[in-house]
Amino acid sequence: MIIGMDMYSEIRTRYANGESMRSIARRLGIARQTVKKYCEGATHPEFRKEYQRDANVITNQVKQFILSCFKEDEDENLQKQKHTAKRIFERLVKELGFQGSYSTVRKAVRVLKAERTVPPQSCVPLSYAPGEAVQIDWGEATIYLDGQKTKVYIFCGRLCYSCDIFVQAYRAANSETFLEAQQLMFDFFGGVPKRVLFDNAKVAVKEGFGLYAKPQDKYLAFSAHYAFATDFCNPARGNEKGLVENLVGYSRRNFFVPVPRVADIEELNNRLRNECLSYRQNHHVENRQHPVMYLYQEECKLLTPIPGYRYDTSKTVIAKVDDFSTVCVLRKTTTRCQPGTSAKKSL
Repeated sequence: MIIGMDMYSEIRTRYANGESMRSIARRLGIARQTVKKYCEGATHPEFRKEYQRDANVITNQVKQFILSCFKEDEDENLQKQKHTAKRIFERLVKELGFQGSYSTVRKAVRVLKAERTVPPQSCVPLSYAPGEAVQIDWGEATIYLDGQKTKVYIFCGRLCYSCDIFVQAYRAANSETFLEAQQLMFDFFGGVPKRVLFDNAKVAVKEGFGLYAKPQDKYLAFSAHYAFATDFCNPARGNEKGLVENLVGYSRRNFFVPVPRVADIEELNNRLRNECLSYRQNHHVENRQHPVMYLYQEECKLLTPIPGYRYDTSKTVIAKVDDFSTVCVLRKTTTRCQPGTSAKKSL
C-alpha cells in the first residue's frame, strides 16, 4: 500500500509519541503491515509527483479582478457593503464574460482572501519543555576561502530548552543545503525535537505565511520522515524565534572573529563543530539555573530517535548534453563531459 505524506506523518508522529502499532492501525483505518513498514522510519514512501490541476478559467486576469474587488472594499471602508464571492462571480460573468462555475470563483476568493489576511497573533511561550522545539535560521558571514574573501551562509539551530547550538556553513542557502543542515543538526543533537520553528523563507514555504504557510513538498516529506511539526513565524516577527536570532549574532561575533582563513568549507565546518561542542560543555546561559551541558543531557533523552532510513536531501537534475559535450546546470554552470558519460553536479 502506497500512502501519502499526511498519513506517513501521522504514523511517524503517533509512533514517536509512544502509541502502539495496533492502536495506530485501528485509529487510522489501515493495515498493521502498513504501520509496521513505516512507523520506525526505516523506509520512506516512494516519491510521486503530485498532480495538481488548477482551474484553467482562473487566469491571472481573473485573479487581478478579484483582488481589485478587495481593493475597492478597502477604499470604500463600508462594513456592510463588501463584495461577496457571489457578487464577484456575477461581475466576472457580466464584465469579463467569465465562463467558469460559481464554486470555482468561491474557492479562488477564499484562497486569495486568506493570503491577504494577517493571522491572529498568538502568544509565544517564554519557556519550553525538554525535547519540545528547536529554532533554526540562516545568517551570513565573510571568510577567506583559499585566500579569497568569500561570503558564506551559516545555518544556525538552537534547542529551546537546553539552548544547545548547532552551526554549519555553506556556499549557498538553497533547499538542498537547508535539508542537509537540519539532517546534520539532528545527528549532532542525537535526536529530533517535536517542533521546528523557522521563518517564511522560500526554501521551506511555497505560499502563505505564519499559520497559513504551506510547506514546500520536499520539506513536507522531510518533516514527515523525521516526525516533527513545522511552525512558521509571522512576517517581521524575529521575537518569535529570539533564541536562534541571538545565536546568529553570537556565532558571527565569536566563531568568525577574527575572520577565518581556511582551505575549504569542510575545514571551516570542522572548526564550527568543535566550537559547538565547546559551547555545550562549557557555556552557561544567563538567567538559566543550570549550564547547557546539564540541560542538554536532560533534553537529549526526550528527543525522537533518528529513523534508520537516511533521507536523500540532494537534488537530481536531468540535463541534455549539447554538441560541445557540455551541460548547463542551474542556467549558469557548464560541465564538460566525455561522450557516452553523464555529468553530475554537486549542490
